[in-house]
Amino acid sequence: MLGLDLPGLLGSLQRAAPGSGDLLLTVGCPPRVLVDGEGSPIPLPGLERLTPFQTEAVALHLLALAPSAAAARLREQGAAHFAYSVSGVSRFRAAVFSQRGTLAVALRLIPERTPRLHELGLPPAVAEACRERNGVILVNGPGRSGRTTTLAAMISEINAERSCHLITVEDPIEYLHRHMSATVNQREVGIDVPSLAQGLRDALWQSAQVLVASEVQREEEARLLLEAAETGALVLTTLRGFDTASALARFFALFPPAERVEARARLARSLRWSFSQQLLSAEGGLRPVVEVWRATRTMADHVAQGDMDSATMADLLRDGESEGQLGFDRVLETLVRSGELTVEAALAASVLPRQLELRLLDVGGGGEG
Repeated sequence: MLGLDLPGLLGSLQRAAPGSGDLLLTVGCPPRVLVDGEGSPIPLPGLERLTPFQTEAVALHLLALAPSAAAARLREQGAAHFAYSVSGVSRFRAAVFSQRGTLAVALRLIPERTPRLHELGLPPAVAEACRERNGVILVNGPGRSGRTTTLAAMISEINAERSCHLITVEDPIEYLHRHMSATVNQREVGIDVPSLAQGLRDALWQSAQVLVASEVQREEEARLLLEAAETGALVLTTLRGFDTASALARFFALFPPAERVEARARLARSLRWSFSQQLLSAEGGLRPVVEVWRATRTMADHVAQGDMDSATMADLLRDGESEGQLGFDRVLETLVRSGELTVEAALAASVLPRQLELRLLDVGGGGEG
């Protein structure tokens, strides 16, 4: 590929980031490895500044191995994402997109082994949620928050403990799951099924007891997700949002205004747990900071009534700590007080930074997290 050894570069990425990392290929700069948010160039002769010809060659190579729908999506929408495997190296999530009239590529390393919940440093409530038999479980967060990894670990937990039919509808498939106690069928959008909505619709007829879906982004997908939960399945999916309040606001915004009251009532009946997480640099490296929302009568009432802005939700989570609730900023406060996180880092990630700042006045400049 014009002097660019892609498998070799991806091998370099795997050595630099055995857990997770990105390889970025953009015109005008050298290939870069991004690990834990920090980028460093890969010094290779002749690749000090990638040319449009070189990045396009890599993009076309990837697209030739991708589902046929990927090339069409790139032409129509300017971006495509799909899974890519290198024999003897690993699997990657590939993104090809246009920028300033040229093509760029981002490849994210997917660990070969699916991690288990206890290895990720997640709160015990996540494992408890995996024992639910029906309803909706949400895993929320911004980009690069570890949502996909948490969801994969939850699938592994269910797969190890429950004899059931588990169907995933993914865009794309990242982690591969073998049959254990559960029978697992993984369907990839663009290969096994034309759309996420169709995969959700099919699952209603395929005896899915556990249904795992990629991020819901459209009204039809949201409707089908609720329908699956209402017919007795346990449904797990991801949403974007810094906390449960913002994630649910995005979910209800998928519905027309006249139908949001009904949508809130339906989700209030079905929602069992909502976990909102970010990955922060703390003492000992990256660690997940996780908000825990669990269904109680009070919480369900607030969802149904639409009374769930971030400040209100934070108060409810604080009041419900004895029932297993845990607010995001509450976790940040605990980490600061234990010296694992600086005040500055906590405030930068906070949902309600002014309130958190007031509670941390006695900490001073914070720890040396």
